Amino acid sequence: MNSKKRHSKRIVLLCSVQNTFVLKDKALLENQGHQVKLISSPPYKDPLRFVWNRISEALLGLFFIPRADAVVSWFNDYHTVIPFFWAECFRKPKLIIVGGYDAVASPKLSYGLFLKQNTRRKLAQWTYSLANKIWVVHSTLAKGCPVAQKETGTTSGLLSWLPKLKDRIQEVPTAYDASFWKPTGSIRANGILTVASFTDLRTCIRKGIPEVFSLAKALPEFNFTIAGVQFALENHFSIPKNVRILGKQNREELKQLYSIHKFYIQASKIEGLPNVLCEAMLCEAIPLGSSVFGIPDALGETGFLFDSSTDIDAFRGFLTLENTALGKQARERIQRQYSLERRQEAFTSFLNA
Repeated sequence: MNSKKRHSKRIVLLCSVQNTFVLKDKALLENQGHQVKLISSPPYKDPLRFVWNRISEALLGLFFIPRADAVVSWFNDYHTVIPFFWAECFRKPKLIIVGGYDAVASPKLSYGLFLKQNTRRKLAQWTYSLANKIWVVHSTLAKGCPVAQKETGTTSGLLSWLPKLKDRIQEVPTAYDASFWKPTGSIRANGILTVASFTDLRTCIRKGIPEVFSLAKALPEFNFTIAGVQFALENHFSIPKNVRILGKQNREELKQLYSIHKFYIQASKIEGLPNVLCEAMLCEAIPLGSSVFGIPDALGETGFLFDSSTDIDAFRGFLTLENTALGKQARERIQRQYSLERRQEAFTSFLNA
């Protein structure tokens, strides 16, 4: 018998939104020879579709989970509750992958699973207690981020609320395919790019877009590009003339954008381990990042870290340095720190425990 078949597992993968990192994990598991059933429950707020999601989870969970070898949930929220109830009933191993929202409380940004003392939070605490393993994409989502506390009053880290779960928590960062995310060979302009997918003002602010506008106004000699926008920014901000706004981009378009900009900026106020930042670094864009959560670890010594106290002259000084080697160093860092092999090994360890 083929060894790949012999070690094949049946996995139920839960998510709210089918984000890139969810689909990457699905593909990674399938490439390992496993069978993956994806149960996706979009975050509808209207009562009818909210209830339909829960009914769908109950029915699909009851059909697939008794036959599964493990249940994995990307983020912990409503979509986790009923499938984890079935998994507990049928004694299936359960894994929660924490990405950011599910380990923070930020009153200033109106964001985070632990923001309110409500049923949603109580259910999340219950599903955390059921999990055999809890993966955080960065250690600050377990221990907390002091810089985010100082900058925005954001309380973070699962251990702030659930200290008894310490032994179940493991840092397992997301992984990136360096064979795809690589420079296209295009001529690199002296511009600054950020990619942020958002459809509302609250997310726009959390992603640091107002700070990018402020930076663009202070640095008129540089051209800025904001890609992924699905929101009428012009209704809320005065957009500087040196800022170009682009809508949603596919993978090939993103790779081209990463490759034609010399710098990539991640100005987020809350962010676990930003996928777009790591992709841009693999394409040898020099990173500029806010000093919160996983961003400093992604950058290392290959870019420029900032916070609300950073002087504009420090920005300008870095941007005008002869730093041609930093792009290649950024790519090497992501390849070294966040390889697909590392994540594959973590999944194998969980599934074979």
